[in-house]
Amino acid sequence: MEITTNQPIAVLAANFATVDTLWVLIAAALVFFMQAGFKVLETGLVKAEHRPGIGVKNLMDWVAGSLAFFLIGFGLMFGTSGSGLIGLNFFLGDGFDDGYTLTFFIFQLAFAGTALTIVSGAMSGRTALLPYFITSLFTAVIIYPIFGHWAWGNLLDESNDPWLASMGFMDFAGSTVVHSVGAWVAFVGIYMVGPRLGRFSAKGKVQPVKASDYSYSILGVMILWLGWWGFNGGSTLAFNEDVVSIILNTNLAAAAAALSAYLHVKIFQKNADAIEKIIGGALTGLVAITACCNVVDPMMSIVIGLISGVIHNVAYVLIIEKFKLDDPVGAIPVHGFGGIFGTLCVAFFGKEELLAHPRWTQLGVQAFGILVCFVFTTSIAYVIFALVKATFGLRLSPKEEMEGSVFANVDTAQDLEDMPESSVSQVSVRISDKAYNLLSVKEYLNMPRETRLKLVRAEGVQYLDDYGNSVSPLKAVRYLAGVLEDQRDEAISEREIVEGVAYNEQSEVIGGMQDVLLGEEHSIVSVFPDSFVMLSAKGKVSADFYWHRKEKGYKIAVVASCMDKDIPNAFLSALTISLLNEIVGMKSVLPPEKILEYLDQKLILALEQSNKKINTSRGVEVGVFVLNTFNGKVYYSASGSRIKLYVKPKEGGLEEYLGLDIPLGKNTAGAKQFERQTISYEHGDAFYICTDGYANQINGSGKKFGAGRLKDKITGIAEKSMIQQKIAVGRELDEWMYGIPQEEDILIMGVKP
Repeated sequence: MEITTNQPIAVLAANFATVDTLWVLIAAALVFFMQAGFKVLETGLVKAEHRPGIGVKNLMDWVAGSLAFFLIGFGLMFGTSGSGLIGLNFFLGDGFDDGYTLTFFIFQLAFAGTALTIVSGAMSGRTALLPYFITSLFTAVIIYPIFGHWAWGNLLDESNDPWLASMGFMDFAGSTVVHSVGAWVAFVGIYMVGPRLGRFSAKGKVQPVKASDYSYSILGVMILWLGWWGFNGGSTLAFNEDVVSIILNTNLAAAAAALSAYLHVKIFQKNADAIEKIIGGALTGLVAITACCNVVDPMMSIVIGLISGVIHNVAYVLIIEKFKLDDPVGAIPVHGFGGIFGTLCVAFFGKEELLAHPRWTQLGVQAFGILVCFVFTTSIAYVIFALVKATFGLRLSPKEEMEGSVFANVDTAQDLEDMPESSVSQVSVRISDKAYNLLSVKEYLNMPRETRLKLVRAEGVQYLDDYGNSVSPLKAVRYLAGVLEDQRDEAISEREIVEGVAYNEQSEVIGGMQDVLLGEEHSIVSVFPDSFVMLSAKGKVSADFYWHRKEKGYKIAVVASCMDKDIPNAFLSALTISLLNEIVGMKSVLPPEKILEYLDQKLILALEQSNKKINTSRGVEVGVFVLNTFNGKVYYSASGSRIKLYVKPKEGGLEEYLGLDIPLGKNTAGAKQFERQTISYEHGDAFYICTDGYANQINGSGKKFGAGRLKDKITGIAEKSMIQQKIAVGRELDEWMYGIPQEEDILIMGVKP
């Protein structure tokens, strides 16, 4: 079959023979199989948690493409042309009345699916399924078919005169029409949705994200490589000798590109992201040869491939380090930059007798087509993404993103095993019940003050650090106030932000914490920014002590008191802290009842070896407080009658929680049954963990301060900042004792989540 050079895949229905039909259907199947290749490629390159999301989005791409392209897109792209701008028929399946049209549709549908799938990998790891599906529909209905009509609108009906094709723009199998369109939609998408949590630090430094399995990605490349034989070879729409040379050119370009990408990353880029660049290099070669595989010879295909590999590696670094765009699968370097280069290669390396114009005129036409594609695609894509972002929101919540959800409905009350947590790098803003947008600090602060305050009061804002962990509002306030000061933004003061996050009074940064045990200094505010600890020892070494840690997103505090009269407090407290570091820090045991269980077992063994008077050993009383900021819950468990937890809700009276009335380390006849108490909290609630040392202090009349008086004091000051509460309870105790020697060690810890 003779193919005109300016319309390389156009054929007449009358010439559409049976063998040609069979070849086109086989090629369509190969192109469809590329969907599996994209899925496997992307699955290996993203984080393990995000692999299911890649799969379902690839599937929904095909769903969106199949329906939208059949109902509307195909007609806009290949229908009878209206002024060379859009097609005007074939809508809703009307006119699909002959085998040629049906076969042509199936082949073109596979191409449309490829354009859509490019976007899924680029936006993986942080985009909710519903908004992504909506953008896929718009891409299949508007962006791809309209630009496709401009370039390919005469392929089904040669009487059409689409404006870009009539200028002589040549793109045999879609370096621009398919690949660049997909890449530029992805470019806008990843700009609008923002980077994955933890990809960039607050200063913009690229932080590594471990790919889940490179072996999958390499398998994906092989599947795509095979599919490309149908992608390019099937674009002849005829089974003739041109198919063989096109497939050969396709193969040689990919091989040469993979080789040059490997040599370039090894010699010039110190093997940085070597596997990603070899994989991406091969794919860039495939993209680049797509536009010109019918007009170049095999040697020029190798040259195109060698250049493509280097272009990919340079673009890969440019996208992430210069543009700060988080493209997990390298879609922009491969399909965007590869598409540009391949489209220009028609003029650079194509046989001049096969071109629509003399070489340099052809180069101008090709460049103009590339520019038209970029401007049109990015403009429409920006409007679509902006509308979706403002209505549905583009992102998952931080918790759902860390877990790899795509449906934005993960149960936020999951138990204690996997919630992430800890200066402010990004701000998550809730758009609706199940949709979120991620803003940079600058974008957040540039919002109108009234909008910010409204979001904060509705608890629709979450502050995140470099790694996507939650930052407490008070700590975020101090950081954001510093940013505002640096920017000299006089419209917003730190006082205003503090008011916005519902802190009634401005808090000062808590200073250095007192030394606790063995000269080691603990800073409770490193874990609980709005908190205090009052520790006052009766002697040189306190029997009361505390411990705190952040582990896997949880904030953990322990208040303890040594009760063993036969073992020095210094030894017992140091032993307990060492065991806590092992149990929580090394073994990552997080449920409070399990922490007590492990700690009890180890203390029993240690105390049996250290204390021969086992029956008189009283051990250590311990209260364990675990805070989960993601689901608004506190988990508490305690052992010993001296340890108490008081909870003061913002609305309501003081609540008291006790634990098992047996100290840890005491060997009892039966097993101890430690119970976890789950407490839901709201912003403004306050928690106090203490020993009974404060309540046991006496005054000059020999009267104890008492637990009831302590509760009343806490209730009266709970609305104040924690540093002010510490001052208040200290002053109250001094006035009560008024020079009387301290009766017992005192330990009170106050926390506002």
